[in-house]
Amino acid sequence: MENRNISQLALERIKEEGIKPISRNIFSIKRVLFWVLVAISFIIGALTFSLILSALFNNDWDLYNKFGFSFIFRTLPYFWLISLAVFTILGEYYYRKTYLGHRRGFILIMGVYLISTTVFGSLFYLIGTGRFIEQSLENEAPIYRHIMLNRYEVWSHPEAGFLSGKIIRVMGEEIEVIDSNGFIWIINMQDVYLRGRVEIETGERIKIIGRCLETICIADEIRPWIGMRKMMR
Repeated sequence: MENRNISQLALERIKEEGIKPISRNIFSIKRVLFWVLVAISFIIGALTFSLILSALFNNDWDLYNKFGFSFIFRTLPYFWLISLAVFTILGEYYYRKTYLGHRRGFILIMGVYLISTTVFGSLFYLIGTGRFIEQSLENEAPIYRHIMLNRYEVWSHPEAGFLSGKIIRVMGEEIEVIDSNGFIWIINMQDVYLRGRVEIETGERIKIIGRCLETICIADEIRPWIGMRKMMR
């Protein structure tokens, strides 16, 4: 049996199986595509981190004493935490597909990715991007309220003095608010304490602490739904 080198064997197999080489153009497109996917995963991850910060910084931690330790578990942004984990894994996976992927270890890639996501996500939060996205989701995607059910659930107990909703009418010392269930309340603000940067105007979503009975609520305190400064219009 005559000796044949590896190249000859490879050529014979290619001919037998009809294997066609990938063109340089397709190979280049795939390389660019994976870098694009890495960038998309990183950007979405950073935006998700800004939403996590927005949720945590506006979580009304002072209510811990009223609801107990379960308040933490009821209001953590689980959806965004899971989303961040998913896009972190995707970012690492797509980076592995690039020509640089095999040159870096898993721990190094994940470390750099998480640090970068934290830095850029914090910047997005500081400029109000997280608040803007959250407001848009609440206004344009009703299903988002079901995703963030825990936060709405905490502020949907008028019998206990906790109510939230959107202002639909301003009438001097009274306002009309529609809650997440579509129920309309008349809020008396005669002796109310306005907390944070809350704005009493039509279309604003607010949180109310007070004494509620049937359709009327005497407000002791009104808070903004999201405490970050108002976005520039």
